[in-house]
This record gives sequence, C-alpha cells and structure tokens, in this order.
Amino acid sequence: MSALFLLLTVILPSTVFISASSRSMDRTAREFLLPVLRPDPGFTVEMASATTRHDPSFKLDAKATLDLFHSREYRIEAVRSGETAVPRLVLTDLPTGMTSLESSDDRKALFVKTLLPLILMANERIEQDRERLRRLHAVKQGGQALAPQDRRWLAEVAVRYGLNADGEINTKALLQRVDVVPVSLALAQAAEESGWGTSRFAQKGNALYGQLTFKAEDEGIVPRNRRQGETHRFKSFDDPKGSVESYIHNLNTHRAYAQFRQMRASLRTQDKPIDGLMLVNALGAYSERGEDYVRTIRSLIRVNSLADFDRAVLSADQMEEVLGPRTRAEMARDHGVVPASLRR
Repeated sequence: MSALFLLLTVILPSTVFISASSRSMDRTAREFLLPVLRPDPGFTVEMASATTRHDPSFKLDAKATLDLFHSREYRIEAVRSGETAVPRLVLTDLPTGMTSLESSDDRKALFVKTLLPLILMANERIEQDRERLRRLHAVKQGGQALAPQDRRWLAEVAVRYGLNADGEINTKALLQRVDVVPVSLALAQAAEESGWGTSRFAQKGNALYGQLTFKAEDEGIVPRNRRQGETHRFKSFDDPKGSVESYIHNLNTHRAYAQFRQMRASLRTQDKPIDGLMLVNALGAYSERGEDYVRTIRSLIRVNSLADFDRAVLSADQMEEVLGPRTRAEMARDHGVVPASLRR
C-alpha cells in the first residue's frame, strides 16, 4: 500500500514535470500553461453553453451563406407556409458581398434567413422568463409568499429590465417589459436601419438597428456626416445576435417606448396576437422622421409580407450552430468569461 502511495504521489508527478520541463520554454508555455483571464468590471464569469456547436472555418460571404442555407433545406417560402422550422443557425458576422448578389430577392432572402433565427431565439428566451414571471405573479396575486430563490430571480429580472428591485417588486409592471417583439417588426426595422444588411454600419459593426451611443466605453462607428462638437456614434456589436438582443431590450426598457409596451400589454389583455403592423404606430420616437418612419416600416412589412414570419417556429433541436470566424467574445467565453453586453 505504501509503495503504491509513493508511486502515485511522488514518482509519477515528478516524471511528468521533468518530461514537460525538458522541452523548450516556448513550446512548454503553449502546451502546458493555461491562460488566466481576469474579468474587468464589465465582464462576468459564465461557462459556455453545451448546446452550441461552432464551425470557425465557414467563410461568411453572401454566395457561400446562401448555398449553406439551401443545403440545410432552409427556404423562405417553406418557412412562410409553416412547412419548415427555422434552423438555429448563428452567423458570427453579416455575410460580406451582399451587394454583389444580382437579385434583390436573393439579397432580401439572405438577410431574412440570417436574422430570423436570431430574433426567434431572443424571443424564445424572453418567453421562458415571461412564463416563470407569470407564475410568480399569480402566486403573489393569490396572497402567497414567494420562495427565496424566486424572490432572488425576480430581483435580478427587475434590475435587468430597469425597474426598482428594492422592496416589493411590481410584477404587473415587469410583465409589460418582459415580452416579445413581433418578428415582422424586428425584420422591417432592421431592413430599414441597415439597408437590408448592406450599410457601412451593418457590415463593419453588425449595427442593424441604428442604435446610437454617447458612451466612450461603448464600441461604435462615427457617422461620416457627424458635425464638429457632436459625440454620438452608431453602436457596434461583436455579432448580429448581440445587435438583435440589444434592440429588443431597448424597446422593452427605454422610456421612449412606454406606449409601445402599453399597447402590447393591451393586446395581451384582449387575448389578441402581438401584431407588428399595430405596434409600429407606437414607435414614432424611434426616428427623428416620426410618422414618416412609421409609414415606412408599415410599408416594409406589407410589401415584403413580413407578417408571414410572425408564425415561424424554431427547430425542436436545441443545438445552436455558430458559423464563421471566432469573435473576441467567443474566445473569451471559451475560458468562462463573457462580455456584459453579450450575457444571455
């Protein structure tokens, strides 16, 4: 027994150490030293999801992406008709060379196919939170006390959605915020704000929704026509998924869209569909163009039959397939570190 203990605790470890140390320092550093990433205040520790598969070798150009979608039987008309579920494909960047596609129908189809899974997955996560929130709201309405873990979760959600988490949390007010955005509306606004994914801001920074930032710490792109003394930039994102999630969170939290949230809650109360054509009427504040912007979004939804995608469903397979070069955020995530802007 003592001989076995000596073998396991002294002899074998020493042999491994000597073997590693006998190599050059350069090789040893690469092969045996694990990197240590220390998160700054904007980072949080969170392990990578086991339901994600990443292919970094995929080339993100328009033609290759269209071919990939076709090989996966991912066809727009089949999704419109409800024949096909939407695959959980996540591109790390918008496809390049979209303007080189001769057919405008192909450009639009590529844009819709790229964004559709991202919008549906974002809404899916919100629906999961909303369902739990509805149950807790019913418990509170029945005069029962919430379990400690439910109170903690409720406080976290309230903070995330910009409500006061001190004291008793207003679950009715929170339900107005924790809700989905119609796919048709999200597609139409992205199409308008990014030129169907071809704008400089979209191609260079995955800026799909024209969100501005005045914060020096945010990554952003300076508009070419910005006047002297102005500091605003178009907020950029590591990937299109981050842009979609930020847009939905913006509608669900910013005071400028309180009417949007009230109108959506009213539709819920009346047991009516969450209709993009109706809700866009409450988004005049989204653009300085006001009502002209609202008319443009409404026209985009109608002319392109985007309301068909409000009925689209994700594939039952929970595996997300990430395609494209690895982003800074993904490399950090491999080591359990996720930028705050990309928390799920």
